[in-house]
Amino acid sequence: MVGASIHFFGFRIALQFQPKLARTMGDVITADEQQAVLAQHQQQLARLTQQHQAALDKRTKELAEAQSNRTKELAETDAQYQKQLERITQTQQTALAQREKKQKDLVASYEHQLALMQVDFKETTMQFSREKKEIDALYRKKLDALNTQMTAMTNKIGELNTLKERFATLAAPAPIKNKMSDSSGRGGPLRPVVFKSSPNAYLEDELDYTIAKISSLNTTALGLQELWATRYQLLTQLPLGAPLPLALGLNSNFGPRVDPITRTVAQHSGIDFVAKVGTAILAAGNGTVLQAGWDGAYGLTVQIKHAEGYISKYAHASKLNVTVGQTVTRGQKIAEVGLTGRTTGAHLHFEVLRHGQFVNPMQVLVVPGSKRTATE
Repeated sequence: MVGASIHFFGFRIALQFQPKLARTMGDVITADEQQAVLAQHQQQLARLTQQHQAALDKRTKELAEAQSNRTKELAETDAQYQKQLERITQTQQTALAQREKKQKDLVASYEHQLALMQVDFKETTMQFSREKKEIDALYRKKLDALNTQMTAMTNKIGELNTLKERFATLAAPAPIKNKMSDSSGRGGPLRPVVFKSSPNAYLEDELDYTIAKISSLNTTALGLQELWATRYQLLTQLPLGAPLPLALGLNSNFGPRVDPITRTVAQHSGIDFVAKVGTAILAAGNGTVLQAGWDGAYGLTVQIKHAEGYISKYAHASKLNVTVGQTVTRGQKIAEVGLTGRTTGAHLHFEVLRHGQFVNPMQVLVVPGSKRTATE
């Protein structure tokens, strides 16, 4: 069948394009056979055409159904997307509404808190103002009391300085009294130092002013302390202290007297203190030992070099407790009372020299009460 179909188509093609070949092929079969073959071919063509048409119709129907299904699916998908979009839009709108509501609530809360804070701040400010006034009043009262105390202290410092000057003048030997006072040229109007606050001024300014005046007063007091310490140091280096620890009797003064041995008038270069053998002899002031040993009529003797050209001498000792070159301080034991040298009994012979000249020890130191028992 297939071969016949191929032959038929080949014949038709040959008939159209190669007539000679078609005649040759026509000579192969008879006309009836050709008619039969042609009829078969036409039937086959009709069946094929019908089959093709059926297939085409089926395919067209399938495509139509597919297109319908696709359109339906697209419509459903679009409906789903539209629903989802509506849900999302609704959710967003709900969230936006909630957010706006939350923001409004938050703003309202902040405004409420701010109002409360303003009220609290106002009350706190008023309370602070009241407390500040109370504190200012309290500290002004204390400041006034402090100013009163500082004024009294200033006056007391002046009184102490005046008293110190008097004592220094009394204690200092005549040749150095000028060193116990400030002889530099100074002057100006007398204006007492007064600590007083003003009720109309700011408390901080008043405190600063008072502190500045206290600092100035402290500087003055420190200056006086340094000055007093300097003068005290000078006085400690002079033979001003008692050479004996007890208020022992003074039985022979400085100057002309009847010599106890020759019974003739002679110059006495020192003063005599009555004391028992072994009584401690004390340095009359700070200094350095110049002599510690035997000195003829003086017996066992100690000499101490002091400031301002002063030398103190302690004679007739029974025992020496210092050596030459040793540094001693006022009140330090340097020897013991004895009766060595030219003497009629136990006592301390005390001399003071300044720049090599004898001076009356009574003009230098304070002497205990006198009592005659032994003399040089």
